[in-house]
Amino acid sequence: MDNLTVVVPFYRGEATLRRLLDSLPPRLPVIIVDDGYSEGLEFPDLGEAENGRVSVMHLSRKGYFAGAVNAGIRACAGDVLVLNQDAWLEGDGQLDLLAEKRGDYALIGERIGGEHPAFPHGYVHGTFMFMRRDAIDAAGLLNEADYPLWGCTAEWQWRAARKGFAVLPLADVPGFRHGRKQGERFGSSIRHLLAKEPGLRDALVRTPPLASVIVPCYNYGRYLQDCVHSLLGGSTSLGDHPGQTLQSFEVIIVDDCSTDDSAEIGRGLADGWTGVRFYQTPKNGGTAKALNFGIKRAAGQYITFLSADDMREPDSLAGLVRACEANPHSFVYDDCQYFANGERLRVWRFGDYDFERLLFKNHVHAAILFPKRAWQEAGGYPAAFGDGREDWAFNVALGEKGWCGVHVDQTGYLYRWEGQNRVLTNTTDRHRAYFLRKMQETFPHLYRGERPMGCCGGRRASARPAAKTASVNAELAGARGFVELEYVGDQQIATWTGPVTNTQYRFGATRRMGYVDKRDAGERPGDGRGGAGFLAMRRKGKFLFRVFEAQPAAAMANARPVGAIEQSADAGPEPSPETAVAADEEAGVYPEALAPDPNALTVDEIRLLKLTPDEWRVLGEAESAGKARKSVLALAAERGATANGTA
Repeated sequence: MDNLTVVVPFYRGEATLRRLLDSLPPRLPVIIVDDGYSEGLEFPDLGEAENGRVSVMHLSRKGYFAGAVNAGIRACAGDVLVLNQDAWLEGDGQLDLLAEKRGDYALIGERIGGEHPAFPHGYVHGTFMFMRRDAIDAAGLLNEADYPLWGCTAEWQWRAARKGFAVLPLADVPGFRHGRKQGERFGSSIRHLLAKEPGLRDALVRTPPLASVIVPCYNYGRYLQDCVHSLLGGSTSLGDHPGQTLQSFEVIIVDDCSTDDSAEIGRGLADGWTGVRFYQTPKNGGTAKALNFGIKRAAGQYITFLSADDMREPDSLAGLVRACEANPHSFVYDDCQYFANGERLRVWRFGDYDFERLLFKNHVHAAILFPKRAWQEAGGYPAAFGDGREDWAFNVALGEKGWCGVHVDQTGYLYRWEGQNRVLTNTTDRHRAYFLRKMQETFPHLYRGERPMGCCGGRRASARPAAKTASVNAELAGARGFVELEYVGDQQIATWTGPVTNTQYRFGATRRMGYVDKRDAGERPGDGRGGAGFLAMRRKGKFLFRVFEAQPAAAMANARPVGAIEQSADAGPEPSPETAVAADEEAGVYPEALAPDPNALTVDEIRLLKLTPDEWRVLGEAESAGKARKSVLALAAERGATANGTA
């Protein structure tokens, strides 16, 4: 055959190599790649014709199967036929097949035995594997890093198919014979390697996928193509997307009984060749159930989430998987970026993981990546949170079991902001308090201060009595309004628990102002009278809090809570200023620094405000999106400088 080179990865194959060479057509060029077993492999009985067509390469370091094949591919031009060292050909049936099919199929070969959920049509393995050069140029070489020995051909098949090439796994290749005994999983050379390097067994014999991307969908059919193309590659609303740099993943779309065309579109995107599967839940049950439904069917070592209306940057999965590999028994998360109407907007950068803070604010966005084993140990996403914040509860459950978070310094998750979100149905203080109470009911021991062995949080010497902290007695924070308090003590930032609502607030020397529930504020004791709440707290005979009176009435009417550690779950990236409130609510992120509405105040009134640097920054953003008065912007920039680390 023209434009075809045979590549034979060699390791301990002297007994069978001669049979293979003798079975090949005399004019077919052959490259034998010696993978570090034989020093100076020679064939003294080769005739002149064979010496002209057979070349031997010796690898300077062990490459295993993937590295040896890649060396052979680089050493030749044109198409490649990879043959196992203990195989041989009988007749011309296999070469006739290649001559007939190579124009239509870029990958042709012997199909792996057995079934694999991520490869419903099977995949070609390296005993007999034809690879067309144009597909090699488009998809690249075999993945030596993740699959040095076993599974590299399956991963390459995905990459070729995702580039639009057709593949043809065959249960029977005409005239192809293999020396392996029936039912043997590994040949003799692989068995020798596994015995010689037992510590590498998992890396040597694993198969794709490394990750499973679960895509829950409810009435987001119009966005599904964008979502999937950001993984596989293709046209998106942000332009042509190259796909993920790490391609060892499957996609599992779970339609939660949508009422739009999501099911039709999802089925259209499903493709057994590219690793995209589609399922529909028996009945609508919410995101938590949809995620659990998909994860149960996932074959990946790692699991991650991608909302049907969102996308990922090309390096997103690679960064997360590598971070998880480098941090055993952890989950990982990166930074996010909003996009809308074909443009990338502001980046939201997340901080380091803190379990104690996580109990009161989910400072981790929903699209974490974690080992599937972590999901099993945590009991999955809690079905009780079918009305939202399921990721908050799951993140806390992970931390309780010792699966701690690791922040990856990359902007990988793309969060769509085009008015399709739940901003009108889940944006009140009552909702925030509702979910905190739900968390307290789900994890009462954690909110009492107990920390199981191995938990990611710090263990307290003694837990507070349950009667004082039981969530069933807590009332909804904000149900009767807020009052602004000023902290006048000298303690640094600390967490304060409201005695009535159990809401957590943060005050201190660098965070003096904040709004609290009126019932938590209580009243200051007079002569001979008792008092309760923050206003009654004293230290060394001095009150720690007082009602802040300097705030003009107009600002109070438009103010929002500042001091409360507000409850959230589906933490997402920071929106542009004009949509900050609605976007934060939808994403489940409630900024700790919220300031009065500057558009309701005069410049002189703003000068009288006593705000933290973070609050000045928020005020400046609101001013920029509103009246944009130069004097106010300058004041906010000056007083908020420390929030940006410039002072």
